[in-house]
Amino acid sequence: MCLLKGVQTCGRVSSYTIFLLGKSMPNQLEHNGILVPVVILPLNLRLEIRGEPIELTQAQIEMAMAWARKQGTPYVEDAVFVRNFMQDFSAALGIKPTLSVEEIDFGPALVIVAAERAAREQLTPEERKELAAQRKAERERLKEQYGYATLDGERVELGNYMAEPSGIFMGRGKHPLRGKWKEGARQQDVTLNHSPVDADAYPKGEWAAIIWQPESLWVARWEDKLSAKLKYIWLSDTAPVKQVREAAKFDKAEDLRKNLEMVSQHIERGLEDANAKRRMVATACYLIDALCLRVGDEKDPDEADTVGATTLRPEHVTLHPDGAGEFRFLGKDSVLWHKKIPLPPVVQQNLERLIQEARPSNSANNDKPQIFPDIDSGDVNTYLSEVLSGLTAKVFRTHHATRAVRDSLQASEVEASDPDYEKWGAVVQANLEAALLCNHYKKAPDNWQDRRQRTKDRLGTLEEQVERYRAEARKLKEALTSVQREAREKKKEAQKPEQRQMLAARYAKKIAQAQKKVDVAERKLKRAEATLGKAKIQGAVAAKGRTWNLGTSLKSYIDPRVFYTWGQQVEYDVLGLYYPKTLQRKFAWVREQEQDE
Repeated sequence: MCLLKGVQTCGRVSSYTIFLLGKSMPNQLEHNGILVPVVILPLNLRLEIRGEPIELTQAQIEMAMAWARKQGTPYVEDAVFVRNFMQDFSAALGIKPTLSVEEIDFGPALVIVAAERAAREQLTPEERKELAAQRKAERERLKEQYGYATLDGERVELGNYMAEPSGIFMGRGKHPLRGKWKEGARQQDVTLNHSPVDADAYPKGEWAAIIWQPESLWVARWEDKLSAKLKYIWLSDTAPVKQVREAAKFDKAEDLRKNLEMVSQHIERGLEDANAKRRMVATACYLIDALCLRVGDEKDPDEADTVGATTLRPEHVTLHPDGAGEFRFLGKDSVLWHKKIPLPPVVQQNLERLIQEARPSNSANNDKPQIFPDIDSGDVNTYLSEVLSGLTAKVFRTHHATRAVRDSLQASEVEASDPDYEKWGAVVQANLEAALLCNHYKKAPDNWQDRRQRTKDRLGTLEEQVERYRAEARKLKEALTSVQREAREKKKEAQKPEQRQMLAARYAKKIAQAQKKVDVAERKLKRAEATLGKAKIQGAVAAKGRTWNLGTSLKSYIDPRVFYTWGQQVEYDVLGLYYPKTLQRKFAWVREQEQDE
């Protein structure tokens, strides 16, 4: 399949798409740099610390105000969050030993925050509307200035155009660094990727450097001062090159589907390989496939203790006498992963041996015994690519999520003649199946019970409405039948032709009026039944999906062409009616590709 076929912009084949067909790297990437935000702070702030008033510097004011804005949230009740922040704030103040919250009077900062909130609350609706319009205009101005680049003559959008400001690191789940101060990038920290131009044509500013790396289509990068990792700003998902790569990702999953038997046989042979490392890698590959796991490269010591296939430890696996394997650990974003599956005897035996021989990896960053020591994504991907070129562990999750959607849509038995709300329900259910498979868990909303009760109340009201409309339609049908019967009887009684004609004309009008009332009532009933049916499906989906994040699988793992093709078959525009606007743009290539084919 040609991956680039039909990728278009503005109804024409993108020049950059044509460029991709014949060249490996661009000649031009020009832009205006990125926006490094400036935080507006109080000019002066004095806090009482350990009984003494201290005038804060601007950097210290920024930290104090950030802390004040977190008051009243669950974060300040988290001991780790509080400890990490106080350590960093104490260091910024140059005070030892570390301060406790009780030793600092944040009152002046809290007064400023309260005044800001009060000022917002006192705004009139007109003032709020005016401020919103001003903010929108400013966003549009900044996006026009920084939000686009020129790539070999084509204007393309950036995924983002702003560096992260300083702030308290929130983390996800139980991240060990939550609460620490995360220093934002300054312009002097940012390196730009820009093709060569005249000196005065480069983006204005005091940048760390301006270099040209045509093989890497990032626009800007800087080092995150908390994690010491590079942060990047890339072209947006709507850029032709990104859409081409997105199509290629799903094509690779389609290749896996077509060659799944061959790949499975390769893994099965490896499970009994004479080489211990190949047995280890094959066992990890089996778990990645069977459990839809991430590969799970080792984390740095300061990262959350999350786990994937290659970083499993003995305490994460329970092998049962009946041949089942139970896996329980914290996956990405500290989400609990707990599944129990039957295991082939050879996998059970391999895991038993590996658990007994578990040891820390040779890496100095890890001192905990691991089931797969010294195995990482590179080993896994090398082993998989032996049987299918370019196959990586990531492709399995895309394949499995897409297959779950395909199977769910087929099982729904929805047809073109069914109402749209049933088609919508089938799509959501398929999306939910993919989220379940990928373990995209989310915390249930705090007001879930209240929302559930409101849903029940609304369903009760809709059911009562349907019954009223049904009774009304039934009554009007009976009235219509009565008029029709009366008309027939009167016509029989009439002696003369002119009398029969006169009666026919008179009753034709009555029958037409009665029929019109019946038609109106039936339309009202049909609309009410559709509203009730949709509400029931929405309620059922909400009940199932309240703790599952559907957006992640929809954005990253489900091949949108499966939804598109099914939608064509049942006359339902899944991309237009279900996908959010951002993803409609991300997957714009689907319509052009399918229509072109």
